[in-house]
Amino acid sequence: MPPKTVKKPAGGPVVSKAPTKTVAKKTVTPKTGAKPTAKETKPATKAGAKAATAATVPGAKKGTVPKGKSAPEKAKQNIWTKEDDAARKIQTEIRRFLSKKILQKKRKEKEEYEELMEKLEKEAYVTMIKMQQEELDREMEKEDQERRERQAMLKRRKRMLEAAFDGENEEILTILKEVEEIDDKNNVGNDTIGESLRAKHQLNMIECEDANNNTPLSEAANGGSADTIKLLLEQGADPNTIGQFNRTPLYRAAFAGHTDACKVLLEHGADPRIYASDGQKPQEIASIPVITEILEAWDISQTESLLEKVEEVKQKRKEDDQKRRQAEMEKIEFQIAEAQKEYDAAQKSLNSAYCEREKRILEHDLAVHSGFEKTDITEQTIHDAEFDLETAKLNFEKAQQKLTGLRLVLREQKMSGREASGEETEPGIKVNLKELDDVLIKDVGNKIKDSGKWPLLIEAGGERAATFLRYRDTNYLNAISPGDMEPDRIRRAVIGAIRYGKPVVVDMMEVDMFQLVSDRFNEVIPKLMDMIMDKSIMQEDNYMPLVNKDLDGAEYDQMRFNDQQTEKFNFIIITKNRYPPEALLDMTYPLRIVVPV
Repeated sequence: MPPKTVKKPAGGPVVSKAPTKTVAKKTVTPKTGAKPTAKETKPATKAGAKAATAATVPGAKKGTVPKGKSAPEKAKQNIWTKEDDAARKIQTEIRRFLSKKILQKKRKEKEEYEELMEKLEKEAYVTMIKMQQEELDREMEKEDQERRERQAMLKRRKRMLEAAFDGENEEILTILKEVEEIDDKNNVGNDTIGESLRAKHQLNMIECEDANNNTPLSEAANGGSADTIKLLLEQGADPNTIGQFNRTPLYRAAFAGHTDACKVLLEHGADPRIYASDGQKPQEIASIPVITEILEAWDISQTESLLEKVEEVKQKRKEDDQKRRQAEMEKIEFQIAEAQKEYDAAQKSLNSAYCEREKRILEHDLAVHSGFEKTDITEQTIHDAEFDLETAKLNFEKAQQKLTGLRLVLREQKMSGREASGEETEPGIKVNLKELDDVLIKDVGNKIKDSGKWPLLIEAGGERAATFLRYRDTNYLNAISPGDMEPDRIRRAVIGAIRYGKPVVVDMMEVDMFQLVSDRFNEVIPKLMDMIMDKSIMQEDNYMPLVNKDLDGAEYDQMRFNDQQTEKFNFIIITKNRYPPEALLDMTYPLRIVVPV
């Protein structure tokens, strides 16, 4: 049979197809009652028949897999569906929502923190104002009390002088009793120190003076009461006090013509040989002849003997007063030693608190830099460290005030009479803040240079001097900052100041840490602080070991240094401590900063 010719479709070649052997399709009889589906009854295409012929095993039912054979798997394809797109949109919105919530929370926390800080600042400001007001009230009350006491004392003196002139012995004894009651009120003891102090107060009233330097005894001599003169002499009055115009009590009694008064004075050591400013003795100005005769007939040897006794009484009184002062100073020195221990402990705690805060701040910065998310933990440690620092500051201020008060008392004990009013109670030469540039930087008059010491700035009332120096061309080191006290930082500060001729400023704040600073300086090279303080660091053999050729570069080659720049090197220490240690004061040139009113 000739091959069947297939008509060529449009656009393609004519293909003659060979006859294909037809395999009879096996009919599957459906179960009883089951209707054949459309798929089962649909005649197979040529391709489908071919595939079925290849996969069909004789005797196997349709749809079964031969034993030991696995069913062919269709290739999986990643197709983005509408459901996936919807899920993406939902996730995006959720993430946006959560981010918004987190941002709102952070903003709220920031606002709450700022509100808290503002509240704390206001409370701190109010507390500070309240404390200042209370301090001012205490000072005003103290001044008022002192003024009332001075006024009362002046009134008692006036009463004493008037009572002496009028011969009112009872009034004199009453005034002395009032002085004793004041000592009781002020808790003056009855021991050796207390008895000596009470006797001194009594004598001060007995020998008080008016505006003309006249004592109660001089007034009594002028008034003529022999009993009053005797009472005052028994209470320790000096018979030869010099009053206005160098007149003694005997001179005034003779001039006024009081015979009995002249006799009592002579019998208690009054010296008739003393001249007044007019060049006359008592016997030369006596108003009545009787007194002249008494004075001319008086045995001067008796006066000399009496004067020896008077001098012995004065000497004994002076020795008792010295013993009292010595005992008081020993007592105060013991209290100062105990207060110094408390002060040192408080200072050590304050220094540790400063270092701890700086350490916590550094840890927080490192945590933020490394991506640590829970920064609230590190922030809390900073807040705790700041709280501990403020507590340490308060304890330090209390210890400092106690120590300062005791030192002031000791200083007052060492003062005597009127010299105390002219002596400065705070160390250092007063320097007005406006004059700081001329005094410290320019050294007008070469006062600092001639002293051979480096300046020590004492500024207890603020940080104006520190700010002034920090923003000038200086190498500033904060002694409480661990970073500033690193050996290499110290090295670069010192050698840089020597190389370019400028100051090194060490700010110790309110902490007495010069020894600690010295130890840190000496870690750079041995005895560095000693060489700085005695100025031998300005010698080439001493400062060149500070140069690190690998780090400092060509600018610090030996040939780059010159004497003109080196001579401008300066070393300045700043402290807020009102009373720095004596050792530091001795090795520096102290300048006390005062702010013009």
